[in-house]
Amino acid sequence: MNQNSTTELVCEAFEAHKMIRFKHDDENYFSFSPVLVQIGLVTLLKTFFQFLLMPLGQQRFVPEILGGIAISPSFLGHMERINRYLFAPRSVMILDTFEVFGLVFVIFLLSLRLDLTVVKKCGKLAVVIGLASFLVPTVITTLMASYLRGFFKLELHEEVHVVAVIISTSSFHVVFSILEDLKLLNSELGRLALSSSMVSGLFSWSFIVFLANLKEASKLGSKKGIILAQITRIPMIMIIVFAFRPMMWWMVRRTPEGQPLKQSYILIISTMALFCGFLGEINGHHFLFGPLVLGLATPDNPQLHSCLMEKIGTFVNSFLVPCFLVDVGRGINLFLATFKHVAFALMLIFISTLTKLSATVATSLYYKMPFRDALSLGLILNCKGFVDALLYNAANKFEGLKTELFSILVVTAMLQSVFVTLLVRLLYDPSRRYIAYKPRTIQNTGLRSELQIVACLHQQDDVRSIINVLEATNPTRASPIAVCVLNLKKLIEGTLPLFISHRLNNISSAEKIDIVSNAFYQFEQQNQGLVTVQCFTSFAPYATMHDDVCTMVLEKSTSLVIVPFQRCDSPSMRAVNRNILVKAPCSVALLVNRGNLDRYILSGRYTMKVCVVFIGGADDRETLAYAQRMSGHPNIRLIVLRLVSVDQPFTDLIEKRRNSNMINEFRLNNNDCPRVLYKEEMVRHGNDTVRLLGAMCNDFDLIMVGRRHDPDSTQLIGLSEWGEIDQDLGVIGDIMASKDFECKASILVVQQQASVVVEMIQNQKYVSIYNSDR
Repeated sequence: MNQNSTTELVCEAFEAHKMIRFKHDDENYFSFSPVLVQIGLVTLLKTFFQFLLMPLGQQRFVPEILGGIAISPSFLGHMERINRYLFAPRSVMILDTFEVFGLVFVIFLLSLRLDLTVVKKCGKLAVVIGLASFLVPTVITTLMASYLRGFFKLELHEEVHVVAVIISTSSFHVVFSILEDLKLLNSELGRLALSSSMVSGLFSWSFIVFLANLKEASKLGSKKGIILAQITRIPMIMIIVFAFRPMMWWMVRRTPEGQPLKQSYILIISTMALFCGFLGEINGHHFLFGPLVLGLATPDNPQLHSCLMEKIGTFVNSFLVPCFLVDVGRGINLFLATFKHVAFALMLIFISTLTKLSATVATSLYYKMPFRDALSLGLILNCKGFVDALLYNAANKFEGLKTELFSILVVTAMLQSVFVTLLVRLLYDPSRRYIAYKPRTIQNTGLRSELQIVACLHQQDDVRSIINVLEATNPTRASPIAVCVLNLKKLIEGTLPLFISHRLNNISSAEKIDIVSNAFYQFEQQNQGLVTVQCFTSFAPYATMHDDVCTMVLEKSTSLVIVPFQRCDSPSMRAVNRNILVKAPCSVALLVNRGNLDRYILSGRYTMKVCVVFIGGADDRETLAYAQRMSGHPNIRLIVLRLVSVDQPFTDLIEKRRNSNMINEFRLNNNDCPRVLYKEEMVRHGNDTVRLLGAMCNDFDLIMVGRRHDPDSTQLIGLSEWGEIDQDLGVIGDIMASKDFECKASILVVQQQASVVVEMIQNQKYVSIYNSDR
């Protein structure tokens, strides 16, 4: 126990008649009421600080620790009456019991997220950065701790080396948390940070366990004792691996796909976690070792993980974690810290942070990573969080860490988290990599060259409509198409973001993924030599799902992204589509399927009737360039409908010339083709446009329109009130997709590449290193 604190054991007889009394002469008589006040007060303060820090986008750890610090003897607990009530010996015993239960479940849930297979998959860069970020700060900080202890003449002993080691560690869980809060989980930097922290965490935790065993051996005074102590771990590990793990697999197999686990299964797994903690205690080991091993041994099943996170995590985070925060707050007393203690701790933390940052940045730069990204990675690996507070608290209780040092370590961990989060937000922007450095459009691809397409899927029902559009693109030997199919799946809580490549000979066993992959591979075989297909699945949060799409575009030099769009899409899914429209470094097409594309129209005797609505502008020209590729397909009848204003206002002459040149080129290329028609219709205002579209829309299977137009165009005057979906589809597309319009044709809304920056792409090696696992 902490050498600066004393533990008072309180024994009281159970008197049933007194338990129902609400008043007593001794304010410390009732044991449970202060516990409820502590939990409620910490929760209230945590919520208050979370509300205040919301504009700064801080991770959850910061308001949680602030809630614990607020009730500590440094603030509210400094008042004698409040301190005597909140930290009465009777209530402290109950609170410690709840804290132990909470830590058992916290460690179990945290270890669920650990995927040791990531270490096998991570590239050379992640391994080198992980090793450097652990070895360099640990060695230098440990050496400097001994020197600084003598320099400041502090009465510190073994705890200085304990402090040096624990402040140099990197936790995978902390990195995962900050990346989740910063919405960088499936960004390229996020994947590298997760892999590096996994490597660093394995080495650092192994080193901590090794030091603990050495200390235990020195106490026992014999090698035989330490060997026997380690052997006692084996029965518990065998019970977990050969009894509990198969039992959880049995529960998964008994649960229908898409259904949550039974309550009884959740209770059984919770009992397993508590039993593993009990086994660790009776074997003489730390009670958290068993739950940690159980979490690592839990089957890697998203359905199981999500249920455990939802059912157990909610209770733990709302009731048991505040007990831990109260315990942390109880040990913080900044009034005891002297100048020497503050200077010693701050210098040690500064040395650890600087050496880890330098080691990470130097290693990253050696592998040709841009400096801003290397600096961001170093800052992320330096971030502190819940696990670090857990380590500090354990050192405070079991290693005799002085209250002064413990208080400074917790406060600086909180401040470090604040500044790291702010700096990473300023330094790293994933979309910066998606800036277009050269034109990636259908217009610039040319009719006699391969067209690279990324086809996104949100659900299995999108498969047939996407394949029909790809077939309509008219792949030939002179102009083949290369398709990357990206199945976008929401990341289930408690799991890591994944990017899976499905080879034809190594399809995933998941039934839905098999169906999707097989459908596209059959399409490739039917068009052998004309179409090449690669299938991928991305598990990512909605907020960053577009990152995988944009990264795929960069890797494959794609000219077009096809994204399904439905009115029934959730706001989160529509936000994904909106992010793709804004950030994709190529042209984007949104496909609104009305059901007529669910059958393979282009096979057999069926013919697809396609209409292109042309008003003018870059998006309409891109739409016409796409239609030009379609026009060569023998089963497509194509009509280009150009809407011309009766009153010709003064317009941009350059844009007008571009529109005319595009139309003239299209007409010249299709002059002798009877399946392609060109029509012009005169309109005075927006109502004429709506009336004309309404009269002809049901005569076609697919209508192609540009997304963006000049808002002052005569053809669109008065149409702004039609918008129903924040004009994600543009004015014309939004009108045709409206329920009131009663259009039965499917709609393809095309947006040309948003912007082009004419300069050479730098650091191509860096991009290839990031994506080596793909």
